[in-house]
Amino acid sequence: MKRKRQEEAEPIEEHDSGFVGPMTLFDTFPHNDTFAETRTLELLPNPTTENAEIYTFMHNRQDYGVIDMIDAKLSAKLRLAVTAGGAAPAGDQNICVNMAPLRYGWKTKAVYLNNQLITPQSSKENELEFTHDFLTTVPSEYSDDKDINLMIHDTPGRMDVITNLHHNTNATGNTNIGARQRYIKINGATVHQCIDKLDLLGRVKRYVPTSFDIKVVLTRLEKTKVLYGTAADCAPVDLRMANLKLTMPILKPNAQLSAAINDLMIQKGEECRYYKITHRYVAIPVPQNSRHIQHKDIFNAFPDITRFAVSINEAEIPPVITNSAEAYINLRQSLDRRHSEMPCTYAEYVSDYGMIVTDLSPNRDGFSQVLPNSTSGNLSIKLILPTTQPPHNS
Repeated sequence: MKRKRQEEAEPIEEHDSGFVGPMTLFDTFPHNDTFAETRTLELLPNPTTENAEIYTFMHNRQDYGVIDMIDAKLSAKLRLAVTAGGAAPAGDQNICVNMAPLRYGWKTKAVYLNNQLITPQSSKENELEFTHDFLTTVPSEYSDDKDINLMIHDTPGRMDVITNLHHNTNATGNTNIGARQRYIKINGATVHQCIDKLDLLGRVKRYVPTSFDIKVVLTRLEKTKVLYGTAADCAPVDLRMANLKLTMPILKPNAQLSAAINDLMIQKGEECRYYKITHRYVAIPVPQNSRHIQHKDIFNAFPDITRFAVSINEAEIPPVITNSAEAYINLRQSLDRRHSEMPCTYAEYVSDYGMIVTDLSPNRDGFSQVLPNSTSGNLSIKLILPTTQPPHNS
């Protein structure tokens, strides 16, 4: 006679924080049942003028669904115009825009959810965005749509050449081909429809309920950093943004998902608990003839160095950099680009991207952990230059 198996009680799950009861999960359901429909949220700025210094986008709460903040897009019709009168500049002017003007063209960016500032304001917003893109994206990620968002880099080795942008071949004196490509898109009376992403939540991938009040404040970058060309040609001209618009998808969840959102985010009081990514920007000029540097700096060309080391509580963290080749290899390892593209070649890195990167994230495999999980300590950066310095930009 076969003995009937006794049904065992559902086991208690054990976690690091103690014991909890069995978890209750929603039944799985396909995507088309998760969201009943989708819409598009379009926010227009205040003011709506083409040349305002500060633009404010407002969304008033509504009971509909969730906003996909990851796919926020900023669009505008970009054109160059003479500041006095608004006429188009002459077609032979040595002037274009710097790359990705809708992404890097902001001095500060502030995002408020229910009147709570959830992204830090920084006067170096454009440089932080550029550094983040340089360290996280590969060329194939932006080369396909560079004609749309103007993510067109200056030509390595010729990044400082601002003459003859209106000439179409090297034989006539134009060697910065990247700037020339941007000039073709926006010059004289040419208007370019530009569309680009806009990071709103500090790269934290979260939905935001439409029941939130949302405010986005963008402060325009100085004209000298937006325009690229000779000073005489750039001085009387500015960049105009017509039909500026912030667009985000809205998803209408079904009743089950809406109930889960209300329970988790409203009843538990988690409306505005968002993770923040905070940057600290320190840039100090290097004194001439100095060898021992005790602060961080980012060079626009790789300097000849004798030693670069980062230490925590006086203990140096490997690797120690002694030349540009080691720095480039370390950058490749830090970015984990063993099987994908680097953002620049070694020659371009030396000539135009003198960026030394040190990875201070702890090793969490439990066996060969290098750094402790401490959040406090004395961080030091030591940079020793050769006794005799060759000419270079720093």
